[in-house]
Amino acid sequence: MKKSPEKINLNFMSGGGECGELVRSLDWSETSLGTPANWPSSLRTSLGILLHSALPMVLFWGDDYICFYNDAFRPSLGIDGKHPGIGKKGRDLWADVWDFAGPLFEKVLTTGEPVWFDDQLVPFYRNGKMENIYWNSSYSPIYDDSGTINGVFVACNETTEKVQTAKKLNESEKHFETLIREAAVGIIIFTGDDHIIEMVNEAYLTLNGRDYDDLTGKPLFEVMPDNDPHFRKIIDGVKSSGKPYYINNHNYTLEKDGTEKDIFLNVIYQPFRNPEGDICGVMVLCNDVTQNVMAQRRVEESEQRVRSIVESVPFPIGVYSGREMRIVMANQSIMDVWGKGNDIVGSTYSEILPELEGTGIYAQLDRVYTTGIPFHARNQQVDLVVDGKLQPFFFNYSFTPLYDADGTIYGVMNTAAEVTDLNVAKQKVEQSEKNFRNIILQAPVAMCLMVGPDHVVEIANEAMINLWGKLPEQVLNKPIFEGLPDSRDQGLEKLLNDVFTTGKAFNANEMPVNLLRFGKKETVYQNFVYEPYQDADGTILGILAITVDVSAQVLARHKIQDIVTRRTRELEIANNDLLKSNAELAQFAYIASHDLQEPLRKISTFAQMIESRSAHKLDGQSLNYFDKIKNAANRMQTLIRDVLTYSELVKDSEIFAPTDLNEVLDGVISDFELLIEQKGARITFENLPVVEAIPLQMSQLFGNLISNSLKFSRTDIQPVISIATDLMTVAEKAENDFQKEVYYKITFRDNGIGFREEYADKIFNIFQRLHGKLEYEGTGIGLAMCRKIALNHNGVLNAHGSSENGAVFNLLIPEKHIYKPL
Repeated sequence: MKKSPEKINLNFMSGGGECGELVRSLDWSETSLGTPANWPSSLRTSLGILLHSALPMVLFWGDDYICFYNDAFRPSLGIDGKHPGIGKKGRDLWADVWDFAGPLFEKVLTTGEPVWFDDQLVPFYRNGKMENIYWNSSYSPIYDDSGTINGVFVACNETTEKVQTAKKLNESEKHFETLIREAAVGIIIFTGDDHIIEMVNEAYLTLNGRDYDDLTGKPLFEVMPDNDPHFRKIIDGVKSSGKPYYINNHNYTLEKDGTEKDIFLNVIYQPFRNPEGDICGVMVLCNDVTQNVMAQRRVEESEQRVRSIVESVPFPIGVYSGREMRIVMANQSIMDVWGKGNDIVGSTYSEILPELEGTGIYAQLDRVYTTGIPFHARNQQVDLVVDGKLQPFFFNYSFTPLYDADGTIYGVMNTAAEVTDLNVAKQKVEQSEKNFRNIILQAPVAMCLMVGPDHVVEIANEAMINLWGKLPEQVLNKPIFEGLPDSRDQGLEKLLNDVFTTGKAFNANEMPVNLLRFGKKETVYQNFVYEPYQDADGTILGILAITVDVSAQVLARHKIQDIVTRRTRELEIANNDLLKSNAELAQFAYIASHDLQEPLRKISTFAQMIESRSAHKLDGQSLNYFDKIKNAANRMQTLIRDVLTYSELVKDSEIFAPTDLNEVLDGVISDFELLIEQKGARITFENLPVVEAIPLQMSQLFGNLISNSLKFSRTDIQPVISIATDLMTVAEKAENDFQKEVYYKITFRDNGIGFREEYADKIFNIFQRLHGKLEYEGTGIGLAMCRKIALNHNGVLNAHGSSENGAVFNLLIPEKHIYKPL
């Protein structure tokens, strides 16, 4: 007995989101289909699959091609277009593409053969305009209850974004080939077991002195039979292992026009892969490093080959039954995605994909089975074990409940679309653009990008905004000379136009530019570069400007030049004064040697004569007076002798010769042997250097320093004098304004009574004494002589003192004497 319409199960119309609501709300009695209760079961089943699928689907039924579609297809209709179109006649709804769709539907209805298209261009009206839209779509016949084809089921997926991305990748591929051919390094690519030469650039041909037609399309070892067999082994090894091989500074003999020439190359043997990622050959990069062979710079790869991954099946579908999710149906697409074979049917989902444990996917399936609420995920990363390796993939996937005739959920349908390539490509494009802009914004120097012939400032970092002395809104998104009118008529217009039209970069150093910075006129000195900004085809889009403000350095240099000029004049005056002082010192030395010593000798002689003749007649007080006269005469003689010695240091007639300071110190120790023994002193020293010096003055310097340490030793501990040598560092030489020559630092350290640090410089003044004459003998000239000797040798003598730790003297002296121009 035939069921009455009201008893027909209408569960197929439940759910389905917005489109399901439209199906339920329409008055179908006004259409050629009539009320849903009278619809054939095949239409209801097809419509139920459509409404509950996450895969974009469209259904056309009957002679009027009444149209149905689901929520997954709804976004493809745009905001302002054909939606809502459910229940409308196909010819009316799709009038703009019926020339394409009508014959296609007629063919499917007539022949019963399904039709499939990949990336088919089907433009139609949406979002208020006609748009070019690409599709992967299949057109399948639907049979009614009598076995007659009465509908067309369209499963589709919009691939517009993928096609556009593929075009970008194709442009990148062309760009790669252009980079290869125009690269400054020599590049040759050969493929196959015979190493057929597929590509060679001009730089490689120049290196080898060969012609393009002599090499391309021919086996490598046929056109270059003289190649070392070692290279064949390297090439075969790279091709089989997939690992690159590097050779640096390879000596290569080039024969050209009968002449042999040795050059040096850095060579990289790189595995070359086809678009599927399989190694099909070897790419060799050669960089001529003959001129800088000692630098050993490797060739940097400026481009990497784009590897394209093609989706094998765009619409994986699987059906799982029962709470255990037993697989009852799986198409080839989903098996390919999982990396499984046909034997998976009958197994449970968890048995086939155990790697999904803990990812939450099992719980998603169970929740859909329990609640009947579909689950949808977009751009979801799913890690699958394929070819024995856990690998990441990205999917748009859905789990939708399946109902039996009684409306009971008996399973879950899994539909998916792999979008791995799309995600990776999109991320690369977005990341590349983001990286470029971040480089500009985060650069430590001033940078900006100007686009178009009007040089509109598209982006500028904070350093550039500050350099211009403007607010960001005054210059951004405006032509540069509109935002910076104060920079006009200074030659910058021509520079920018030349770079934009010719594509040749321009750079300048310390170029003055007059700017109105924060309301104040200033001259800014700049080191800057204008680089052409180009797209993948080499079209110039704009100019990248990189600027360094060197105003402070330029102004400082000008100031230093003024100071140097002034100091030069002062030094000339000081030099004249020094010459006069030296002349006066020489005059004093003459007087001391001829006019002072003779009366002093008479005083000393007559005092001795009186003492020897009349000592017995004199009382104790008188004898004490005679002792004071003798001591004063002796000190005066010592003082005159030291002054004469000091004055001799002014002369520059002494000859510098290689002087072994070890021998000098041995001689000094020998001279002080008796005093060292009396004091119980110990002197230690390391290997001292050989320097160009005046040997006698070195003996005087070492003797005075050793004598000082012995004189000012402590009585409560053994005197210890240590002498050490180090090479001066670059920083130490710079601190003392020394030149680039080798300098030694010779340190004299003792454990004597020392001195307070505030006297560290005063002790080198002539006649300077820190102790009384009776406490420690001396004239106060010895250390002045030592410093003068150091200066005579283009060196320095300084001191550090401590009342607890003794004294330290540092002699800084060059290895070679520095002859200064007269």
